[in-house]
Amino acid sequence: MAVSEKQNLLKHTDWANLPKNIIDSIIEKSVPPLSQFIRFGSVCKAWHAAITENRSLRSKILKRCHHQVPFLMITKSQEKRGLYNITEKKLHGVELSVPYKRRCCGSSYGWIATVDWTLAIKLINPFTGGIIDLPSVDIPVVNKFTKKDEHEFHVKKVILSDDPYVNPDNFMVLALYGASSSIAIIRPGEKTWTYTSNLETIAKDDAIFHKGKFYAVDFRLGIISVQVTNMNGSLVSAFDEKIIIPPEEEGDNAFKYIVESSDGELLIVQRFISTYGPYRWTTNFKVLKLRQHANHVARLVEVRNIGDDALFLGDNCSMSVAASRFPECRPNSIYFTDDTILYTLEGSIDMGIFSLETGCFQPFDDMDPSHSDMPPPFFILPTLVENRVTHPCQY
Repeated sequence: MAVSEKQNLLKHTDWANLPKNIIDSIIEKSVPPLSQFIRFGSVCKAWHAAITENRSLRSKILKRCHHQVPFLMITKSQEKRGLYNITEKKLHGVELSVPYKRRCCGSSYGWIATVDWTLAIKLINPFTGGIIDLPSVDIPVVNKFTKKDEHEFHVKKVILSDDPYVNPDNFMVLALYGASSSIAIIRPGEKTWTYTSNLETIAKDDAIFHKGKFYAVDFRLGIISVQVTNMNGSLVSAFDEKIIIPPEEEGDNAFKYIVESSDGELLIVQRFISTYGPYRWTTNFKVLKLRQHANHVARLVEVRNIGDDALFLGDNCSMSVAASRFPECRPNSIYFTDDTILYTLEGSIDMGIFSLETGCFQPFDDMDPSHSDMPPPFFILPTLVENRVTHPCQY
């Protein structure tokens, strides 16, 4: 901010009527950290309008938000959720309306995904009120769960290729669906999902959008890539599927995650689980790096140190941040949420921080997110908070 702007700012006592250029300068310098930005938007209507009505500035801020430390969204009631800042170790005063008491099957760019009994997927942005309705996923009866009330588990995970607010006409949605976690993809303007058919490996555990392609990992450490193209310039999607690494002969008792490191490499994380009766808890993590060579031979190599990275993993979200950019964020560590999809009445207990250096676990401090009849907490990237409901896209 220039000296003349600072002097002008000091002269004003009516903060709601500051000149627009000064408000814009304050906004740009308040991000990161994101917590300051959230507070900024709640100061007054004029400051809130400065965020929501300046599209160029809004897009710039949203892109910065995508690289923040995620918060934990915790259940407060059947229709209200709260935000817990893990690094600051406190619950924020923001209360969000999420009228959906069942499991959320995805969290990307501040949007959460839910599925109803018709197997239609709804994307909800709890910070803006934005809603994107997607058509039903066509799951063969043989691949469905058996109980009538288990529709929320038919879709294992939903991810977005980009933020619909930043790129409303050119983003994709991928769903891992059915008992074998098959892949379906849809884009703006399409009325039905397009389903993979050429390369159906065993059940996928996780997926990510990376450098223009989707990558998925199955529970036997097999990795495939899926590139989406157009057929004759129409909206109907076609797939170019490739096996990057064939699945191993046998699986193990580990969940698999696929995450992009802060320097753009793909990491596969194994989360080893032990069970006792209805209880299940994490015992260890193992990180593998995907290395692809010029001759197109790929392999997974174990890495015992991920440097400055902190990974945030859960069945809703898999992401990384450079820990040095955020005070109190621990490098070479894994933050994880409870991945018991069929959660029990005991509530969510398997979550915390794992140090790759020491091999030790630590629970999240000063938080008791257990709720006997509600879904477990999950990671979410807070974005812009608006006072009105917006509908950026409809299908």
